Amino acid sequence: MKKINPREIALKILYDIETKSAFANETIELYSDKYNLSSLDRRFIRELVNGVTKLRRRLDYILSFFLKGDIGDLTPWIRNILRLGLYQIEYLDRVPDRAAVDESVKLAKRFGHKGTVGLVNAVLRNYLRDKKRVVFPSMEKYKVKAIGTIYSFPDWMIEDWLRQLREEGTIKLCEAFNQKAKLSFRLNSLKIDQKDLERALDRKNIRYRRGDFLNNFYWIESKIDLEYLFLFSKGYIYAQDESAGFPVLLLDPKPGEAILDMCSAPGGKLTYMAELLKNSGKLIALDISSERMKKIKENCKRLGVENVSFEIGDAQSYSTEPVDKILLDAPCSGLGVLGRNSDARWQKKKEDIKRLAKIQSAILFNASKLVKKGGVIVYTTCSLAEEENEKVIEQFLEQRKGFKKEDASDFVDKRVVNEKGFIRTYPHLQDLDGTFAARLRRV
Repeated sequence: MKKINPREIALKILYDIETKSAFANETIELYSDKYNLSSLDRRFIRELVNGVTKLRRRLDYILSFFLKGDIGDLTPWIRNILRLGLYQIEYLDRVPDRAAVDESVKLAKRFGHKGTVGLVNAVLRNYLRDKKRVVFPSMEKYKVKAIGTIYSFPDWMIEDWLRQLREEGTIKLCEAFNQKAKLSFRLNSLKIDQKDLERALDRKNIRYRRGDFLNNFYWIESKIDLEYLFLFSKGYIYAQDESAGFPVLLLDPKPGEAILDMCSAPGGKLTYMAELLKNSGKLIALDISSERMKKIKENCKRLGVENVSFEIGDAQSYSTEPVDKILLDAPCSGLGVLGRNSDARWQKKKEDIKRLAKIQSAILFNASKLVKKGGVIVYTTCSLAEEENEKVIEQFLEQRKGFKKEDASDFVDKRVVNEKGFIRTYPHLQDLDGTFAARLRRV
């Protein structure tokens, strides 16, 4: 039986990401299942793929000092072999430099020809000999280009963040997004209590800490694959960032209320509402995709959620009897979770934000027709862009005089609420995903 080479699998995944616009996380899982990889190999491949994908711009810039032509002139295979080799040299202390070069040369023999084998060998060895040749753009003269190159983000994102967060905040945000994504989950009290959960984690020697803001969320400090943990398959936990709990607490679901979750997939906030309601009340899960609806149903079944009815439809035009409360987790650019989705920084475009803001506004206007007088809408995204957040809410309140904004600090920890009364979390400030949430009441 042929020995599995994790670097070769990582290379194939990188090739798919670059040439087929494949999603990194999904493709890693696909290949891991295909080759029945061990936890150790999965983690190594995840490290390589996510690291190279996140730092692509920086890696290419460094490599340009050691290439005669443009890196774009090389085949995607050789480009990514060079990136993989350089990433291991620069960022993986446990991989010796010689091994990083030798393994890259072996890959070049499989996916290139004699000339490209020599090129890979020469470029990586020359880098090791003469790292001082690399000079990054001047921060004083070319601030946007410098930050974008050093931290590996598109210029348009850097420009937006500089407007919002200034230079120091932008750099800290970039650094936070370039860290390895942390594992976190929510305890599902429908199936297990806190003492039993913590006992089970202790028995498995899994290091953990409770959330900094929410006591029923946990951060894992051991090297494990959460989805293969027995606690996950039993439905005792749900993989979720602590920040995802805030919009649910902001909605403040009460027993007996009819609540619509307008863009429900994959069901994390929906199942948290069901848990807080102890399976009472009426929850409606709406999603436009029948494929995603399957995922919602699977999660509900695994977590023991029973008080949900499932409806497939477009949230922009969906109609139902008026409900007490609506959670609108709007489709967004995902600019607050770039640390979890390594490919997203290269796949998102500036024009996507304007397009999404129109959809978000249309869904929010439709939600305003579906909530009872005195009822509540919580609008939330995992984006940092003001166009998808504050501006959507401001425009809505200007045009829908029958609604008012309510201060989020009456419902959640004040440390995650800004001066305008909105929930705003940032990776570099609260060590959480970047999220936004607003509470609106129909008066």
